[in-house]
Amino acid sequence: MTEALVAVLGFALALAAHDLGVQGLGAESLKPFIGSCPKCRGTRGWHRPVCPHCGRRIGREVVLALVMAVMTVILHQGFGFGPLFFAYLGFLVLTLALTVTDLEDFRIVDRLNLPGSLILAVALAVVALVAGDGADLVRGLLGAVAYFAGTTVMFVIGGGRGFGAGDVKLAPVLGLYAAFISWGTLGWAVFITAVVGGVVGAAILIFGRGGKDTELPYGPPMVIGAWTAIALALVGAIPLPA
Repeated sequence: MTEALVAVLGFALALAAHDLGVQGLGAESLKPFIGSCPKCRGTRGWHRPVCPHCGRRIGREVVLALVMAVMTVILHQGFGFGPLFFAYLGFLVLTLALTVTDLEDFRIVDRLNLPGSLILAVALAVVALVAGDGADLVRGLLGAVAYFAGTTVMFVIGGGRGFGAGDVKLAPVLGLYAAFISWGTLGWAVFITAVVGGVVGAAILIFGRGGKDTELPYGPPMVIGAWTAIALALVGAIPLPA
């Protein structure tokens, strides 16, 4: 019963995160749970499967909500209902919202990313220091610096293509929360990100939906890489430090 309730919590927060992502692309106030339509930006309401303003049907929202429900259950199994669970749940909400902004408009919006990342970094630091997990926090901070440095190099080498400035700004919080668990988690996050990004790019070229100059959102592969690695670590597929 507990896991079912946790899944429901994750599903509900995914809807809120989707609203934050859609609203974050504009200048309007952030109002989660109102059911913002990503096509016309009107208020559809989550009780309607079709937007009354533009006719867009709900699709990816359900998929993202189901994925977040599963991830919330994994977080609960890994951390219980302790402070780390809620810190990582906040991280999940932010990264899902930023995935929506990148899918919609090919950008990681500073309006959500910068304050959200700062709040999450402070939250994790407080939780770690109170629990006496200082070593994990130091590793997480070093992971944030390493991931930021790596994406900055890629950004400079690529002249802003592939990795955009928003992706570089997203990297620190991903590195922080992945490396906080273990260095192996961060390593797998980077590897999975490269694989997912490569597969998506190749698929677009193979199926004729773009050329070599086609702009691709790289934020979603980064988020998928980080969360896949975190999930693998929490279920025991990646050994955690003693």
